[in-house]
Amino acid sequence: MDTPICIRVSCALFAAALPALAHGQSPPPEEPVELEEIIVRSGPFERTADELVQPVDVLSGEALERRRRGTVGDVLADRPGIANASFGPGVGRPVIRGQGGPRVLLLENSIASMDASSISADHAVTVDPLDADQIEVIKGPATLIYGGAASAGIVNVIDDRLPDIVVPGLRLRGNLSYGDNGDERNGALRARYGVGEFQLGANVARREAGEFDIPGYATRAGADAHEGHDHAEEEEEERYGVLDNSDLRTDSYGASAAWVRDRSMLGVAVTRFESNYGIPGHGHAHEEDAGEEEEAHSHDGVRIDMEQTRTDLRGLLYDPLPGFDRLELRAGVNDYRHREIEPGGEVGTTFDVQETETRIELAHRPLGEWVGVAGLHVSHRDFEAVGEEAFVPPVVTRGLGLFLVESRKIAGHEFEIGARVDQVEHEPQSDALADTDFTPLSLSTGINFLFGDHLHLRVNLQRAQRAPAAEELYAFGPHLATLAFERGDVALDVETANNLDLSFGRDRGRWTWEVGAFYNRINDYVFLREVDEGLNADGSGTPSSDGVADRVDESGTFEADGELLLVDVTQQDAEFYGAEIWLRHQLIDEGPLRLAVRGFGDTVRGRLRSGGQNLPRISPSRLGISADAEFGDWSAALGYTRVFEHDRLAPLETNTPGHDLVSADLEYALPFQNVRTTIYLQGRNLLDEKQRLSTSFLKDVAPQPGRSLFVGLRFDFLSPV
Repeated sequence: MDTPICIRVSCALFAAALPALAHGQSPPPEEPVELEEIIVRSGPFERTADELVQPVDVLSGEALERRRRGTVGDVLADRPGIANASFGPGVGRPVIRGQGGPRVLLLENSIASMDASSISADHAVTVDPLDADQIEVIKGPATLIYGGAASAGIVNVIDDRLPDIVVPGLRLRGNLSYGDNGDERNGALRARYGVGEFQLGANVARREAGEFDIPGYATRAGADAHEGHDHAEEEEEERYGVLDNSDLRTDSYGASAAWVRDRSMLGVAVTRFESNYGIPGHGHAHEEDAGEEEEAHSHDGVRIDMEQTRTDLRGLLYDPLPGFDRLELRAGVNDYRHREIEPGGEVGTTFDVQETETRIELAHRPLGEWVGVAGLHVSHRDFEAVGEEAFVPPVVTRGLGLFLVESRKIAGHEFEIGARVDQVEHEPQSDALADTDFTPLSLSTGINFLFGDHLHLRVNLQRAQRAPAAEELYAFGPHLATLAFERGDVALDVETANNLDLSFGRDRGRWTWEVGAFYNRINDYVFLREVDEGLNADGSGTPSSDGVADRVDESGTFEADGELLLVDVTQQDAEFYGAEIWLRHQLIDEGPLRLAVRGFGDTVRGRLRSGGQNLPRISPSRLGISADAEFGDWSAALGYTRVFEHDRLAPLETNTPGHDLVSADLEYALPFQNVRTTIYLQGRNLLDEKQRLSTSFLKDVAPQPGRSLFVGLRFDFLSPV
């Protein structure tokens, strides 16, 4: 039997790390390289990334500037263990170690994005990375602080709107860029003004683009049909080299104010997010009752018009009570709505989400050797979908969570334990559907061993439970984004993930690196499974199993060649396992030239434990290498990533070809006083490779954009005080 590719790649990754391991065991004493210390704010304790027990990936500074793009999924797509569940250029949601959707929690300043992105793959995240200062990813369950929606990890997008310090004077920061592919324009401007005890702020950002260029035809069927023909001499329904209906426009703007004193702070921020984007790819037909006339249209013409108004509140009090260091309150209030616009201009479906979330954390002073944080987490979500494609009924969801995380030093090593219990209630607004409630319990323990100078071994054991989401319980209807007719199951039980994570790395010196592996065994894993009963979606009809997955029309009537695949939400034990590696070597760190090389690799496997059936839309294995150079006011980077073929397929899933990605960056810092100004050139997918993402529902009909070149300007002005 052939060795599985994930094992072969894992062995290659560990072998590649051996030279780094050797350096880590015997670091030369003259190593002068000092890396910037980054504070991670997503955990219960504000610590550096090197001090944390859980595996974390932090993107900030120049690395974030080079990756800053229109969606969070695009920004993080080349980080180890992270992929992008793209649904066209307007939608990009991160996938962590093969898991996404309701298991990956998107946060903005540690409060949930409170949108509808976890309900359907075609719903965009309402967090604008153009405004981010830092993006933190916790890989693996983060349920202790954030609840079951973080059972696979979190992505926390952080900015400086609600600070606990005042920076006197006026600061202006901006980033403007133009991309040739799709005539893409990006712009972000941020203003901060500090005076006395007050920090005021305002920000505005826009992303606008036309239809994007791609290599060849968008659909696999189009490429096969025209293979060997001269596309310039024929009239074809599908355009060559263009991703139809991929144009978009996104705007975000807001204001904030914070009052900061010696022992306290109180701040509020209001943000408006608006987006209008097309859904490229597959088509479907609707039947109109009036006149019994069939109106055929394509998803090529379907658009989503989205808007969100969000208010964030943060309060902080030091020494609030005897025996306690800090009391912190974070709260968010959300008003979200998006409309799915049909080609004729009529509104097909409207999604409305009214949500509030509050988290209170109280940190105590040392009790013996222990320090810790206790917390209360309360949420209320009122979801409603109205229209012909509303496959989930209106549901009110309430959540209440209590958690405690404790930490102490043991012989110089950092040890951490924690527990959380939740009460989750789903109340459908229909007498025909029953209420459901769950009590998930999550436990975690981990240790960060320090061996020698800056050499760490992290070991984490976690039992993380997730309550089923409302759409998994109550869905019944056509879900046209995935070309499926989904049937939920109100009898679902909580999902229980038992996760082991090991990582070994060095965080300082000429060689910095980390190599790790994980195993996640999930009992009662919730997923979609096709059926073979020959019945209508409501169970009526005559059974006729034929070994082929059932298909239905939009009304749920069984048809052998129906447009929609009939799928049930079901539960079965599953497992995810894989490995990740990254390394960096500072080749030159003295004189006018500085040069560093980096490498990374990752692989993940997801399958059902009974029978070994592969799970769908799992990330492919990857290996990458890049070089960064600085010379005076100039800096440059060149990167190459090999994305391997994804051929471990779930039933009815198509394979994803491998591809090669080449990127390049060139920057020049202008010699201005009081304002740091940089002009830059960026190239993405320079080989113009066709990228079909195995994590995307649209991989067979909508590849990623082709070769893209950007020119831009960044500036950062701080007025003298």
